[in-house]
Amino acid sequence: MEILAQHGFGMGQRIERGLNEGLISGTIFGAKDITPSKLAETLAKIADEHPRSVRLLDPQFYATMIAAKPGSRLGSLMGEDSYPYFEARRRRDLELPKRVMDDLESVLRFQADLEVTGLIAPNIVIQRSFDSVEATISKNFLRNAARVRNEVRKELPLYATLAVSSAALNDRIELQNFLQEITEIDEPPDGFYLLLEKPDSTIPATLTEPDVLSRWMLMNHTLKLNGFRVINGYADVLAPYLGAAGADSIASGWFNTLKTFSLKKFEPVSDFARRPVARYTSRPLLKSIRHTELHDLRDRFPVMNHLPCDDYYDPENGSAPEAMEDTLQNWECLGAMSDLVIPSDIPASLDLCRQALDDAEELFVNIGDYGLTMRDRSSGAHIDMIREELSAFADLAEL
Repeated sequence: MEILAQHGFGMGQRIERGLNEGLISGTIFGAKDITPSKLAETLAKIADEHPRSVRLLDPQFYATMIAAKPGSRLGSLMGEDSYPYFEARRRRDLELPKRVMDDLESVLRFQADLEVTGLIAPNIVIQRSFDSVEATISKNFLRNAARVRNEVRKELPLYATLAVSSAALNDRIELQNFLQEITEIDEPPDGFYLLLEKPDSTIPATLTEPDVLSRWMLMNHTLKLNGFRVINGYADVLAPYLGAAGADSIASGWFNTLKTFSLKKFEPVSDFARRPVARYTSRPLLKSIRHTELHDLRDRFPVMNHLPCDDYYDPENGSAPEAMEDTLQNWECLGAMSDLVIPSDIPASLDLCRQALDDAEELFVNIGDYGLTMRDRSSGAHIDMIREELSAFADLAEL
C-alpha cells in the first residue's frame, strides 16, 4: 500500500525530504495552497529527481460550491495567478449536463499540461444522501470523466473524485445501490480518489462515529473488487483498515486539516487557529500522541516504533522534534502499519488488525494502571469502536 503526501499550506521541505528518505511514494497536491506556476515548477522538479514518484493534483473543484460565500478561504484557487477552471458554482448550475462537461474538460485539460502521473477528475461532495440531487450531479461527473479524459490525454490514468460526507453513509441500502451504479458505468475511470468529508468543525484524530469507517471500507472493497485502483485522501491512521479492505494508496499531510477531509478549510474563519503541537505516531498504540506524552511513556512502556525517525525525538530535548520532522515520522509509521495488510487476503488482514488492536488495548490499560492519564485525542477510546467497525465491514462484505 502506497503512502502519499497530502499537500497543503506550509509545505516547506517536507515533501522533498519525504521522497528523498523513501517515506512516501508521491504527492497529491492541493490547488488551494499552491499557485499554478509554482505547481508546474514543483512537479517538473519532482519528476526530474524522482521519476517513479506518484504526482497528482486534487483540483479541489468541490470548493466551487463555497466560493460565493463572503470571506471564503480559497487561496490560489481564485485571484491573481489562480486556476483557470475555478469559479463559483451553484447547485442549479451543475444540474445542467453541458456545465458538467465543460467543467470536466477545463479541469482535465489544465492538468494535462503538467508533469503528473495521472489525472484527478472534479466532483462535488455528496453531503446528505445518495438519493439526492447532489448524488445525481456527482454521478454525471463520474459517468462522463473518462470520455473527456480520452479527448484530453488518453494515455494517463484517470481517477474520478468520489467525495462523500459521513452523514450520507447513514443509509446502507442507498450506499450499496450507488456503488452498484458507479461500478457499471459504460466508460469507467481507471480508479477513484475517495474523500470522506467530516462536516463538523472539530477535526478528530480518527473517525469514531458508528457505521462510518465500515462503510468507507466497503467503498474501497467494492471498487477494488470491480477492478478499480483506489486512492484514499486524508486517511492518516486509518491506513491499515482501509488497506485491509483493498485500498491501493492512502494520503496524509502535516496538519489536522490534511489528515481529515472537511470543507470547513474553505469556509470563512470561525475561530483562531492554534499552533500545532508536535506529535509522535505510535505503531504499538495505533495512534499519535503528543511529544510530551511520548517523553513520559517511552522509558516505561513499549510505545516506540524502533524506526529511523525515532532519532528525531531526542529525550535530551524533551522528546520534541525539530520543525517538520514529526511529519516525516508520521509517514514512516503509516508505512510500518502496512505490515497489517496482506494483499488480496482481506480475512487475514482483518485478523492482523484485530490482533494489533488487542495489543494496543492492553498497552493502554497498562498505561492507565500505572496512573498516567492520556489526553482525549491520545487515549485508547478509539479501539472498541474500530474493532466494531471491522466486524461491521466483514458483515457488509459478506466475508
